[in-house]
Amino acid sequence: MTAPHGNGWPCVGPWRADALLPEHSVRFLQAQRHRLLGQIAVPRPWHYAALHNPWGQAASAYDSWGFLDICMSSPLIETIAMLMGPDIILFDSQWLPGRRDSMDDHSNLESDAHRFPVHPHRGLTALVCCADRDGSEAHVTYRRPHPHTPDAPMDVSADLRCGDALLVDSQMPYRIESEAGNRIPNVYAVRYFPASSRYDRDPASPAHQVLTDRYPLLNYARMPIWLVNGQDRADNDFVTGFNVRAGFWTKASW
Repeated sequence: MTAPHGNGWPCVGPWRADALLPEHSVRFLQAQRHRLLGQIAVPRPWHYAALHNPWGQAASAYDSWGFLDICMSSPLIETIAMLMGPDIILFDSQWLPGRRDSMDDHSNLESDAHRFPVHPHRGLTALVCCADRDGSEAHVTYRRPHPHTPDAPMDVSADLRCGDALLVDSQMPYRIESEAGNRIPNVYAVRYFPASSRYDRDPASPAHQVLTDRYPLLNYARMPIWLVNGQDRADNDFVTGFNVRAGFWTKASW
């Protein structure tokens, strides 16, 4: 992987991690993926999103603590620290391809920019391949911001072996292609932003209005966030979303 070191912010990419995810982590992702394929009768949108959140809707179907361990694992965090500095916050994860992602429109490349309600707007998505170990791969198509030559193609495809991780800038358009044109997820996507940015908690902000329109069953304004490395440098709110408000009795006059 060719990447800047220290606190510099990357301008191009993507970057492939040098080391594969450990075998036990890959087996965990495959086991959780099989829950989606075989144990959930009717997969809903929340079965694809915020998988690492033990207080989220997906936690009733998966081992969210196990997902969280992977999100905070050294192989991923060390690679991300090389790209965007040591201060790192985790906030989102999901299966890809998503439930509503088109498998037919090959021009449908989109960045994750709208999923990052942070200021300044910076972040990375880790695309971790969890395809079965039978020679199958995940296929990622991305759009290069600056082709090497004028006649070079803008869209480039990359293959990920099981356990591979590809780091994609939040502004880079990309698409995950599933095997044989089906919608079976073969990538676990994890999203991070530098702790020098502040996570927007205002549900009325333009960023959250976009997220609410696109994902009405997910409340990004109240998602918990985790400082997984370094220090928080933007006075972020790490309290919201970590538990459900307890019930209480009110005094009534009869």
